[in-house]
Parts: sequence; structure tokens; C-alpha cells
Amino acid sequence: MLTLHTCSLHDTTPDVRGMPANVVWVDLHNPSREEELRMEGQLGVLLPTREDMAEIELSSRLYIEDGAAFMTAQFAYHGGQKQLQSGPVTFVLTQGRLVTIRYIDPATFKAFGDKIGKQPSQCEDGPTTFLNLLDLFIQRAADLIETSGATMESLSQSVFVKRRKTGLESVLIQLGAAQNDNARIRDSLASLKRLVVFASDLEVGTGGLRAGQIQPFRERLATMAQDVASLVEHTASISNNIAFLLEAALGLINVEQSTIIKLISITSVIFLPLTLIASIYGMNFDYMPFLHTPEAFWGVCGLMGGIIVVLLIWFKIRRWI
Repeated sequence: MLTLHTCSLHDTTPDVRGMPANVVWVDLHNPSREEELRMEGQLGVLLPTREDMAEIELSSRLYIEDGAAFMTAQFAYHGGQKQLQSGPVTFVLTQGRLVTIRYIDPATFKAFGDKIGKQPSQCEDGPTTFLNLLDLFIQRAADLIETSGATMESLSQSVFVKRRKTGLESVLIQLGAAQNDNARIRDSLASLKRLVVFASDLEVGTGGLRAGQIQPFRERLATMAQDVASLVEHTASISNNIAFLLEAALGLINVEQSTIIKLISITSVIFLPLTLIASIYGMNFDYMPFLHTPEAFWGVCGLMGGIIVVLLIWFKIRRWI
């Protein structure tokens, strides 16, 4: 799907390639090959394909060609799923316009489209649109980290509580899911950091950057770089917290298993002498002490009860129970 955003008040007369002059942002979402060829003809640049966007080499993700800047980064998003997804988005700055190419559908794009509908100044030209859209992605990453932090707080309470409503196996599954989400956020922030550093080195004329806007452009990117670095530290803290909770949960599982084994062992020890007495009186001998004495049954029961009491007191003194 191809979406043209006319955010500025430029002349609407088409340029030499047929692109309206007031089109500032071109959003290519799951473009067909025909749409790609059409935009390449109107923009005068070769757009990266889906396979090109999936490349992990920096030379394939961040480069300048024919005066246009091509920047690709990974972005984490929910996309209607419970777990975070991630995928690449390519930003192309060319002739004062911004072109975005994506095969994912983060809610950030819709939010930014709604925002520029109310505030057209958000995309008065390509570089400004690029900065504002990038800033919204960083804000979205911060929101995802806050959600992840709240999840960790909830899981921490589930681990360190005497009476749990859910088993620790469920907690381990949730910790695994949280680690997966946090890893996607960190990967997104790492690629964003590389993109911001690359964009900070763009020269006047590249992508339509004018001499008067290059300094504020770089200053704003420097602020974004600081924000991204701060968010990376938060994700590292969350990752450490996940590792700590995982070790604590596994430790508590071992403690619970040891407690169960200990109770089984104590029960077995208590019943060993009782089993011995019952076995002796279960022998098929004609002559056994107290075998035909009426009070013998109650005496043996009392002896068994006394053995149980003595063993329990002994275990309590030894702090085994």
C-alpha cells in the first residue's frame, strides 16, 4: 500500500518526474513491485527490496547513494500479538522528502499520521518529518520498557511471596517471554543508535538537507542519541532483573522439592519402627509374648504412639522439621 502525505504548503505542481511538489512523506507499506518501480521513477533513486532490508551488514542498512540517504533499523512492536514482534523499517531522505518502506505495521505510523493531521508543522519537509517520526519511535520504545518494568515488578511479587496463587512453572514461562520481549527492545535500540549516529554525519545537500537546518538537525539527533543510550541502560537493568528472578525461582523450586523429599524421608523414618512392630506381630508363631493378652493390643498401640511422639520431638530439637 502506498500513502502520500502532503504536509507542507508547497506548490502542488508536479516536478519533472511527476511527483507533486507538496508531497513530503511517502509511506510504502507492503508495496507491490509495480508501486516500487513507480516510486523509483518518480524519485529518481533505487529503493531497497525486502531482501535488502533484511541484510544485517551496516553497508546494506546505512548508506548514501545518488545524493539520497538510506537508513534501515529494526523496530519492536506488538502488532496485535501478546509477545513483541520486530522487523525492519527503511527511511530514505531524498530531495527534501522522506520515504519509509516497511513490511510491518507498528502502531507508531498510524499515531504519527494522526498527529500530522492535527499538526502539519510536524512534517513541513523531509528531514523534519524524519526527526519527528524517529522521536515517536524512541518514545514508543520507552513505553515498551515501562511496560516491561511493570511486568518485572509483578513477577517479583509472584516469586517472593509465601502463598502463591500461581505455580513457579508459570512464573518461569512468563520470565522467558519477558526476556524475549526485552531482547527485541534492546535489538531495536541498538539499530536505532547506529541509525542516529549515521544520520548525524549527513552533510548539507544529502537527502535535501539545507545549510540552515543542518545544525539543529544534528543537535536534535544528539539529544536522541542520549535518550537511546539511557533506554539501553534500562533494558540492561531489566535483563539483570530477569536473570535474578530466574535464579531465585529455580532456587525456590529446588527448596520446595527438597522440603517435599525431607517430609517423605521423615515420614518413612517415623513409620520404620512401627512397621517393625507390626511385622513382628504378624509372624505365624504359636507362642509370642502378650499374643493372647487382652491388654496387649492397647499396649502395642500406645508403644507405637509413644515412638511417634519421641521421634517428632527429636526431629524438632534437631530442627529437621
